[in-house]
Amino acid sequence: MNRVTRLMVLAIALIMVVSLVACTTPTPGSVDKPTDSSGKASTPDKPAEKVKIKFLSLSTDENRNNIRENYIKVNVAKEMPNVEVEYDLGGGGQDYANKLKAYNASGDMPDVWFSEQNLSSLVVAAGNALDLYPYVKESGFDQKFKMKDLVAPDKDGKLYCVQPGADQYFTPRLWYHKDIFAQYDVEPPKTFDELVALCETLKSKGIVPMSIVGKDGWTPNLHMVQTMIMAEDPQVAIDLVNNKTDFSNPVVKNALGRIQKLVQVGAFADGVTNIDYGPAMEMYTSGKAAMLAMFTWELGNLESASPDTDFIPWPSASESVDPNDVIQYWGAPLSGYLASASSKNPDVAAEFAMFCAVQDALFYNIEQKAPTMLETGVVIEGVSPLLQRNLDQFDAATIKVPSMWAATFNALMSAEFATENSKLLTGQYSPDDYIEVINPIWAKNFE
Repeated sequence: MNRVTRLMVLAIALIMVVSLVACTTPTPGSVDKPTDSSGKASTPDKPAEKVKIKFLSLSTDENRNNIRENYIKVNVAKEMPNVEVEYDLGGGGQDYANKLKAYNASGDMPDVWFSEQNLSSLVVAAGNALDLYPYVKESGFDQKFKMKDLVAPDKDGKLYCVQPGADQYFTPRLWYHKDIFAQYDVEPPKTFDELVALCETLKSKGIVPMSIVGKDGWTPNLHMVQTMIMAEDPQVAIDLVNNKTDFSNPVVKNALGRIQKLVQVGAFADGVTNIDYGPAMEMYTSGKAAMLAMFTWELGNLESASPDTDFIPWPSASESVDPNDVIQYWGAPLSGYLASASSKNPDVAAEFAMFCAVQDALFYNIEQKAPTMLETGVVIEGVSPLLQRNLDQFDAATIKVPSMWAATFNALMSAEFATENSKLLTGQYSPDDYIEVINPIWAKNFE
């Protein structure tokens, strides 16, 4: 091949290469489309749609509002970004109970909700609660608890509720303003008779002696009836919890009489049967009431609002009872977060329920500096002297009895108990009439 021929071949090859590059190079502004395995053009995947769930929440309790707004809402976006939560604010007290009962009756439950034992048992009985035990085991959630009973299945092999394990540390206290006591030169009472005399003195000075939540009988329901029983004989409260006695027990009658006595001497505010949780708290924190009957879950809020606050172990009604030795504590297997058995997304509902329990624990560990059975890794430091004294007395008490209302009552008993306690707070309803009505309901409580 001569030189001219070789040059012609080289030129032709160069032209072919240039043509090939021109055919495969995109024109300005064009975009190559991805292809699938068949060679056909495909479109990019759209972002996955978020799973939507409904959460029914208490909305009149300051702690519940804090947990929902500052913990659940803030952290769910970080930890469950694939979930969109609709928040159903259900109010509180009987309003919340009625709303949850309406959901239960319809069978169209929210995906997740918070409730106490008596309402939870109603939902479980209707078959509307999801068994959370498989999710708790598979996720390792059960390994986060110091008290394993809180995440153990019931006798039917199922677990319907998850909780932070904070309730087991809550106990009802009689809180008081030290400066008000000093102003009127009165001393903290150690016996029930001293409590009555103190209330009479404070009433005569124009100040409300004791603030309680009277609406729907809340304070007597949750602790005061039992408190007055334990003030005379803690064993009777233990026997009630274990279904070994009934309300005709003389100690129970005496306890009801003590509450009636407090009403009659003016221990509570006028119109007490209409006073809800928020107004009862405000009455104390504003200094309108000298004392407050309330659980220790409000300790942090009380210290912040009223730095002069202290507590009194509930005064005894018997020389054989040391007030420092007796504790009534909150907490029940079905008090916490439940999920709907008919949820369209049961995996997500179960995950969100466990997430909420963790947020509860974080709130109590961080905000209240209170311990929980669910371990969050938060080291509780800077405990106030008041909180430390509360925990020390709690730990030292040798008689600890669970709340009858939280751990024992079914829905029927709880409803009738509230009705009778509301009547008792009028001061005109006798213990005998109370017992006559409540005993037949109590007889069916453990059926």
